[in-house]
Amino acid sequence: MRIFLTSDVHLGMKFAGYPSVQEKLIEARFETLKRCVDIANDRECDLFVVGGDLFDRVSVAKGDIQRAAEILGDFQGRLVAVLPGNHDFITQRPDGLWAVFKGFADNHILVLESKKAYPLKPYDLDATIYAAPCESKHSPENCIGWIQANENDKDVRFHIGIAHGSLEGLSPDFDKNYYPMTESELLSCGLDLWLMGHTHIPYPTEPGPKTRVLYPGTPEPDGFDCDHEGKAALIEIGEDGRVKPTFVTTGTYRFVHEETEISSWSDAEAILARYSYPKHGKTLLKLRMKGRLPEEEYKKLSLIRENLEKNLSLVDIDSTGVTIKITPDVIDREFTEHSFPHRLLKQLAQNNDFEALQAAYELIRETQR
Repeated sequence: MRIFLTSDVHLGMKFAGYPSVQEKLIEARFETLKRCVDIANDRECDLFVVGGDLFDRVSVAKGDIQRAAEILGDFQGRLVAVLPGNHDFITQRPDGLWAVFKGFADNHILVLESKKAYPLKPYDLDATIYAAPCESKHSPENCIGWIQANENDKDVRFHIGIAHGSLEGLSPDFDKNYYPMTESELLSCGLDLWLMGHTHIPYPTEPGPKTRVLYPGTPEPDGFDCDHEGKAALIEIGEDGRVKPTFVTTGTYRFVHEETEISSWSDAEAILARYSYPKHGKTLLKLRMKGRLPEEEYKKLSLIRENLEKNLSLVDIDSTGVTIKITPDVIDREFTEHSFPHRLLKQLAQNNDFEALQAAYELIRETQR
């Protein structure tokens, strides 16, 4: 059996903090979902799984819900199984998100809306899914307890759990409000494999035959705390039950947060060269610079932004950590000869004590304001 696993697609995410590229980022998430379906079809997958948070919230526009259902409807395998996550949790409202979604979905799309076992033999798959859907955005308790007390059907070859929530040691859930789980707790359920959602980074880093708990990560980066290219997972389960999982790249945009130190204009040129390639056309860059530059080079700092903006989707530069390199010429021009600041700074310059020189210069300039 071949399985394609994605999660945390977050369709309908607003990206209000990025007005210049907002619409493009919103659209990219739909394009990425379509890319996931295309990859799954190319690899002839039998089962397509969404491990929660297909949508960013429960109040998504009806047009977005319909579009998502139509994209998933293009999957050519046996079944699409969609788990409600903590952002798009299940509700009992007759006009709620999942009721609307099911109205648009075809008969090979299954919403895992109940904590129960879903036999897949009606879809010609020798497997059972054990679902742990979320019922609210936050919960100090996970939804897998019922599985631990459940007796697995011995006539089914593969037993697969699907859950959404934080994993101890991996997910940042310090207050334990996001359906916290431990790996040992998951494994104690006695299932062959757990397909997970919630954490936006792939886990484990190098999956292999012994992998039993798998997070695919988000398929499309959604912020500067997501430093991968967008990932999903392909899983092959052999007749002998051996699991062969691999990660695939799926994303369009890339969020890059870089902190660098510059001491000459050649360092600035290296930054420009690094982001000059066409592949960075979909890059959003947050660049934080620090260091000291000769005065003439310091005046050219704006050129970094101007050149990067030609090649990248978004540029956010903070150069407040870059200061003018203090030289004897700068001291002579800015301070009266034989004045205390002039004598102090000259002495520090002669002693090659550049750290103290810079600190003294900035302190003196601060007191003169």
